[in-house]
Amino acid sequence: MIHTLVTTIIGVPIDCSGRAIGVERMPAALRAAGLARRLGLPDEGDLPVTLDDPRRDPVTGMIGFEAVCAASAGIRAGVGALLARGERPLVVGGCCTLLLGVFAALRDYFGRTGLAFVDGHLDFYDGQTSPTGEPADMELAILTGLGPAGLVDLAGSPPLVDPSDVFVLGYRDAEQAAQDGAPDPKVVTPEIHLFEAQAVRQAPASIGGQVAEKLAAAPGRYWLHLDLDILDETALPAVDYLMPGGLDWAELAALVRPLAQSPAMLGLDVTIYNPTLDPDGKYARQIVELLETILRT
Repeated sequence: MIHTLVTTIIGVPIDCSGRAIGVERMPAALRAAGLARRLGLPDEGDLPVTLDDPRRDPVTGMIGFEAVCAASAGIRAGVGALLARGERPLVVGGCCTLLLGVFAALRDYFGRTGLAFVDGHLDFYDGQTSPTGEPADMELAILTGLGPAGLVDLAGSPPLVDPSDVFVLGYRDAEQAAQDGAPDPKVVTPEIHLFEAQAVRQAPASIGGQVAEKLAAAPGRYWLHLDLDILDETALPAVDYLMPGGLDWAELAALVRPLAQSPAMLGLDVTIYNPTLDPDGKYARQIVELLETILRT
């Protein structure tokens, strides 16, 4: 048995395409790869939430807007119940949309909370510029106050997280987002701290440690978001949107371990692995090994 700051596992089996094409199977796949046993943690099972509407809402431009609102409320309640018990959860997605409900729960129980956003994408589209309409294209924008009513104000007056408390680590899609006309966080929310993948790769452990220290100092607590498309497409091909130029497994572990080891971390989520692209479970086992590496104290 290993010792970790994380105290329990919970699954959020959602796919924001509304078509159940793979990532909703991620919690089951990581369980089959030995997640709870390897981490020595209790498993609370899956929250009873789903995203099952593939239609793009004509008003918000988002796929399954009403379903996203309902699922976010369910995630808020489920994660909130764990936080109320003093747990530090490992939330296993599914897709990044789960962050909306997570941050509503964090705001309910802790108020101001920082975000270490480890992701290959900025996720700063809006409903008009997103090529897909998937809410996982736009959850960071929504969290920081740019998005439709019903989500930006999920837990009261927006934003769900203050932009100055957000550190984005490892993105590499800024050029594509600009071509698509997406809002530019450097303009819309200039307080956000942005570290592109190339910069992160030069000193991952140092950057991870510095961000953990800054968030521990102010606001004094934070959530860690780990989207596995932070990895290069050759390191993890079992994701839906492949991109070159990402981190390798060792670089990712070096970046995230200081963030996962800080007592200021309230919990973390891991998202976007698609088990249908990994028929022999090789990458599921590697993800579990990564989580064991970064969480072991």
